[in-house]
Amino acid sequence: MLCLSIFGGFGQNRRKSTRRARLEAAKRENLQKIQEINKIIEKTEQKKEVSVGKLNAIGERINKQTRQIDIISENQQLLENEAQELTRVTTELSGNLEKLKAEYAKMIFASAKTSNKFNKLSFLFSSANFNQLVRRYKYLQQYSEAREKQAALIEKVRTELLAEQVNVLQKKQEQASVLREKITETQNLQVLKGKQSDVVSQLSQKEKVLQSQLASNKQAVERLENMIAQIVEREIRRSQERQERERNSRSNDVNKTNKPEVTNNKTIAMTAEETKLATSFSALRGRMPWPVGSGFISDHFGVHNHPVLKGIKTNNNGVDIQTSAGNDVKVVYEGIVQSVVSIPGANMIVAVQHGDYFTVYSKLSNVNVSTGQKINSGQKIGVVATDNDGTSEINFQVWKNFDKINPENWLRGR
Repeated sequence: MLCLSIFGGFGQNRRKSTRRARLEAAKRENLQKIQEINKIIEKTEQKKEVSVGKLNAIGERINKQTRQIDIISENQQLLENEAQELTRVTTELSGNLEKLKAEYAKMIFASAKTSNKFNKLSFLFSSANFNQLVRRYKYLQQYSEAREKQAALIEKVRTELLAEQVNVLQKKQEQASVLREKITETQNLQVLKGKQSDVVSQLSQKEKVLQSQLASNKQAVERLENMIAQIVEREIRRSQERQERERNSRSNDVNKTNKPEVTNNKTIAMTAEETKLATSFSALRGRMPWPVGSGFISDHFGVHNHPVLKGIKTNNNGVDIQTSAGNDVKVVYEGIVQSVVSIPGANMIVAVQHGDYFTVYSKLSNVNVSTGQKINSGQKIGVVATDNDGTSEINFQVWKNFDKINPENWLRGR
């Protein structure tokens, strides 16, 4: 039973150690994200005027702060469970030690009756025959060994008990430390929420400015959407023209000329190479690299409420990723640059084709690729732009032919 208890405890400790390591890793990763967001907030705070970008950064900081508290709470519960288990083990060991001591006392008492040589000799030579003499001799020998083992076992249990008592004390100290940390992080969260309320209040007083920005952004979104649709339409037309040329080159085949091919004018007719590229691009779903090295999604895909203006909804054909000023923007996969243009309100824009998929990167301050250029995955295409409010962000879109795709379902977790 003792061995089973030890191995069982070993397995439990290993699982708890793994969970603790996972929590510590999550805590470090989340802390790194908090530090990144803090840098972004510091940049936006260099501008005296409040902005939606600053509000988004504070909102994301609150999300990460809440996550940090959740991690600490989970760790706190783990420590509580461990402390309870240690207390149980300590109580069990203490009980076992008392039982062992009692058994040992009985053995000592019994041994005292035959402690002198005369009693031992009398016990041996009163045997009825030689075989009984041998058995009695072995009994005395085994009894002596049993006492020694019992004494060793008592010492072992006593040592284990002391070790567990030390563990209980250490665990209580860890609990106290985690509790202090949780209180501090909760206070920080309240400060952040207060700052968020102040920014919302100040932005609410700038309704006309926000309405003007919203109208400008809407125009930029429409221009960008039309530009991408024109690129897709152009590539569909080119693919159809290529198909037509291929059909003409096979005009000597009577069967094929009598059976005209049906083309879909809403999708790109791809070559074998383009099909291979599109297939490998589609495999990126859920593990696509981010176009910037750090940052967070400040505006999500689709239609949603404006963060300040009540009753106003906005639409995003991709996602806005807020990052640090001067960060490089990189293409998420190999492809061919189909357009490099500038649109008011969206800065510089780069559109890259990957078979029948397209990725679009806007709000760049400068671009270092050109139309028609073949580029590799992770290659730098430009630098993120920073607006007058001090917000540095890009808009990232993914299209398949004319269909807009939610990039959040494709980007790897961050």
